[in-house]
Amino acid sequence: MQLSDTYPRLGELLGGVDAGLRQVWAGHDEFVAHAAEHALSGPGKRLRPTVLLLAAECAGRAGEAAIALATVVEVIHAASLIHDDVVDAAASRRGRRSSNALWDNKISVLLGDYLIARALDLVPAGERERRVPQLAEVARRMCEGQIREVRGAGRPMPESAYIDIVKSKTGSMFAFCGSAGVESGGGSPGLADRLGRFGERFGVAFQLADDVLDLVGTDGQSGKSEGRDVAEGKFTLPLILAAESSDASRARLEHILGKEETSPADVRAARELARSTGAIESTWRRVVAWLQSACDQLDAVPESEAKRALLAACSSQFPMPVMAV
Repeated sequence: MQLSDTYPRLGELLGGVDAGLRQVWAGHDEFVAHAAEHALSGPGKRLRPTVLLLAAECAGRAGEAAIALATVVEVIHAASLIHDDVVDAAASRRGRRSSNALWDNKISVLLGDYLIARALDLVPAGERERRVPQLAEVARRMCEGQIREVRGAGRPMPESAYIDIVKSKTGSMFAFCGSAGVESGGGSPGLADRLGRFGERFGVAFQLADDVLDLVGTDGQSGKSEGRDVAEGKFTLPLILAAESSDASRARLEHILGKEETSPADVRAARELARSTGAIESTWRRVVAWLQSACDQLDAVPESEAKRALLAACSSQFPMPVMAV
């Protein structure tokens, strides 16, 4: 079951987002259009647009402005994934070859830049004065979070420092989706603030769940190759908690994640350490806590089908299956 089955209007709204995405590459240079279509038309969760659209529905009704903003955030997200794949030298994304594997790093970096430019083009004219600075702030936080993560590769950091990174690189865009969605739906500043806090907490929970699925998921649940974080030397939360369990675990993980190249055996060893130390279960408990904190922000939100859909996104539908192809 998909979230759109729980809230049927979501499917209609996401259809509007998909139509907007097709406009990104329509009528442009043939190669650029092909590359942009590859980046935007593959299987994806459409999580950020979903949060924005449901937030708008909580405020009243998601109209053309909300659909346009949902399209914008999905394009920016796609651009960030292209840049991530270049940084990580990733060969695949969501079960398909990555842009840098299909072409090269130069094309991929430029393609990501192109998508960001196209995203700004899609911001509704009447919204640009307010939204462009907000999106610039989100982009700044995303980049700073990623830079801190890359600089910390190969060595564990305090859990609090890691959560700060996650709030920046993932939570900031979800927070924008919550608050901007409410504003586009005509909601009050107080409601926008609550949905912004919901978005940030939901984003943190989603990233931590992604950290776990990278280690123990199957069939591409995380949207990337399992074990990729280990191969990239990333001390995600399960591995941070495993490293904190003992000096021996810390030394073993620092050795694995500090390698220039990791083997499948290294990934299995990191996975087993995370399991045997209880770090997987501990991370899931934190996921549940962040989801509960997200749900708490909805307590004062008037009852509606859209609110119930957001609650479902935090429970029965979490971490949400692929929603669009």
